[in-house]
Amino acid sequence: MLTAKYFEVTQPTITFSLKRLEDYFSIQLINRNQSHGQLTVTDAGNQLFERSKIIISQLELAKNELARVRQHKMKLGMPPIIGSYYFPKIANELVKQHLMDAVDTMEGGSDELFYQMRSGDLDIALLGSTGPKVAEDMDITQILSVPFMIVVDKQHPLAKLKEVSFSDLKKYAFVSLTEGFVIVQAFEWFVKNTQMQPDVLYRTSDVAMLKKMIKERVGIGFLTEIAVTEEDDLVTIPLTDKNQPEFIISVFNRKNQILESDLLKLKEILTETK
Repeated sequence: MLTAKYFEVTQPTITFSLKRLEDYFSIQLINRNQSHGQLTVTDAGNQLFERSKIIISQLELAKNELARVRQHKMKLGMPPIIGSYYFPKIANELVKQHLMDAVDTMEGGSDELFYQMRSGDLDIALLGSTGPKVAEDMDITQILSVPFMIVVDKQHPLAKLKEVSFSDLKKYAFVSLTEGFVIVQAFEWFVKNTQMQPDVLYRTSDVAMLKKMIKERVGIGFLTEIAVTEEDDLVTIPLTDKNQPEFIISVFNRKNQILESDLLKLKEILTETK
């Protein structure tokens, strides 16, 4: 009765639907204990349930993709650091290709945007990682690899250094991005590698705010090279730690996704821009 109520149909409708499924698959999906009025799901029923979740997710994925094709829209995901670096570089080409009005950009951490790619909320994404990314359901094209840096104000004592070891930063407090950003994962690699417990005074998802905090000398920063521009008026210091990760930028699209002409043009623009 609860199932019928949930789907707003009659109980015989549910019973008939279950019987049709059992006839279709030629196997019992539900154990019916008539004397106690109880129903239990068989192993076959549980197996069908697990497969049906995949089917439903794929239908939802197709719904999202087709809706944007119908609207002539493309959703491009980019973390703020990558977006600030890349979008100005591709803007003119998007205008030339008459794609600017068709592209909606979404910001977030690379982890969050990766899951949005999988769910179909995004059509394509420029994402960061600390190493070559592998995902069976994704086509991944690596386009750039840049180092991580310590970032300080020009008047900071560290600003005079040409390079620095992460372990030499024990006495300095940090300001950092929040969880979900690849930069935080890289930061944790340095923490684990040096067995150091840094003092992180402040965390934010706003990269511009983070750089202002560094400028005000609230703490030193850990960012990738492309995150800092001349306009920021900050100093970047290379790290000397061996075998350290790098910030790898790649273009992501789903393997089973048909790239219609505009989306194919967008992917070409993204992969050809350095």
